[in-house]
Amino acid sequence: GISISGTALNCASQTEALAEKTKKIAADLGCPTNNTKDMVNCLKSKPAYDITHGPLYFM
Repeated sequence: GISISGTALNCASQTEALAEKTKKIAADLGCPTNNTKDMVNCLKSKPAYDITHGPLYFM
C-alpha cells in the first residue's frame, strides 16, 4: 500500500497479512474466527484498549 502522513514508521498502519492478523487478535480475545461477520461483531464489542494493547501483532 501507499504510506502517507508519516505512516512509513508506523508498522500498525501497514496492511500486510491483515486478515491473518485480525483472526489472531480475534482468537486471542475469544471471538470466533470461522465466520467473518460474527468475528467483526465480536471485535466491535471489545474495548479498543484490548485490541490495540495486546501483543504487538503488527510489528
